[in-house]
Amino acid sequence: MDENQHHEVDDLLEPEQPKRVKDPGEGVPWGVILLLIWAVALIIFSVQNAEQATVQFLAWEWQMPMALLVMVTALATVILSALTWPLYRRRRRKHRMAARSAQSED
Repeated sequence: MDENQHHEVDDLLEPEQPKRVKDPGEGVPWGVILLLIWAVALIIFSVQNAEQATVQFLAWEWQMPMALLVMVTALATVILSALTWPLYRRRRRKHRMAARSAQSED
């Protein structure tokens, strides 16, 4: 029996190990780690920017912590972007389709 036949016999005698499928719950929870880092950074930001800022808008005037002002502004930006993005995409898609139809007519 030569070397190749010996390995073939060993392969037949030993059952093939099933391939291990990685469980989605295994491993490093990167989302949780990133969330914790973000939360710590937000806490540090809030502590360092706790001084009061005067906000004036039209006839109103009020005071609030600078960190809260920045966070409210960022949140408002995210919300407005989420509301207007579908309109922008629809308009862009319509423009692209018009350009394609004009190109196919040529």
